[in-house]
This record gives sequence, structure tokens and C-alpha cells, in this order.
Amino acid sequence: MVTFEVKWATKRLVIKTTQDEYDIMTVADLKLKCQEWTEIEPVFIKLLAHGVVLKDDAALLKQYKIMHGSKIMLMGSKNHVPPPTTQPKHDAPIAVKLLWLKNRRESVLKPDIRRYEKHVQEHLASEQRPPEKTKKLIMYGNYIHEQLIHMMQQLDTMPEVTDSERAERKSNVKDTETLLDLIDSIRQTLGQ
Repeated sequence: MVTFEVKWATKRLVIKTTQDEYDIMTVADLKLKCQEWTEIEPVFIKLLAHGVVLKDDAALLKQYKIMHGSKIMLMGSKNHVPPPTTQPKHDAPIAVKLLWLKNRRESVLKPDIRRYEKHVQEHLASEQRPPEKTKKLIMYGNYIHEQLIHMMQQLDTMPEVTDSERAERKSNVKDTETLLDLIDSIRQTLGQ
């Protein structure tokens, strides 16, 4: 068992992994774990260990000499933390679930996609395109794509009780498909 700690402001996250998991864990994997904890997008997370910034997302943690008992500092911009959202309970009315999905798409995912599109455009416009930044952008595009697919699955499995709920669900599906098309076109510009 390998255990190390990530500190973010006054909060601490203890990461426990098996030796096998640790041997293949990359900086990107750690950022994804941190995202679950902080809700900060991986592209906006900066990790520091032993006074060094963990820049290479593809690098294994052991390459940065992160071992059992290590302490890592996490820095992330509060501006990029999505507003807190709590998903309605399973037995909530369909109208409440549809409204929650719509709000999540419009207030969290849509602005996130716009920011992502801007980052990709800036990256493609620059003369120097570091492969590690391209990889980060591709990974984050994949993450957003997965979020939208998950939303589509929720919509597909939702029963339709009334005509108004059917129309609202149809509108939600159409808007989510539009965002899926947009994220796919952005990812294609990166050669994905």
C-alpha cells in the first residue's frame, strides 16, 4: 500500500493505492482524482512536490519521486470551479430531473466548452505547440465528451409521463446533441 497526501488550501486528501496502481499512476491520473475532490478542471490544476511543478501529465508519479508519505500541494483557480450542483434523488419528479440536467448543461458544461474552445484556438494559433499541452487539451476534450454522453444516457433512460415532459426531454436531447457536435468539432481540430 502506497499512501501520500494532497494539500489544497486548508483541506487534505489522502490518496491510498496498491503498489501495482502506484507503479502505473501518472500525473494526469492524480489530477483526475483531485478533480473529483475539488471540482477544479484538470487543465487548471497545478501540482507541486518537493518544490517542483509536476508539468508532464504523462509522467509516472515515481518519476517525480512521489512515494509513500510524500506531500503534494495543489493549486487551482477558484474562477474555474463550477457552481455546486446536487443531482436530484432517484425518486424525484421527472420535471425536476429535466430542469437539473438543463441547468447543469447551460451553467456548467456550456461555459466549460466555450473556455475549452478558446484554449484550443489559442493553442493552435501559437507558433509553438508543446505536445504535452496538446495531450492535456485532448484529454480534457475527452472528459467533456464523456460528461455529455452521460447526460444523453440519463435523458435516454428517463421515462416520459406527460406531453410537456416529452417536449422538455426532446429539447434537452437536441441541445445536448448540439454541444456534442461542437465538442467533437473542437477535438477534431486537435487531430483527435
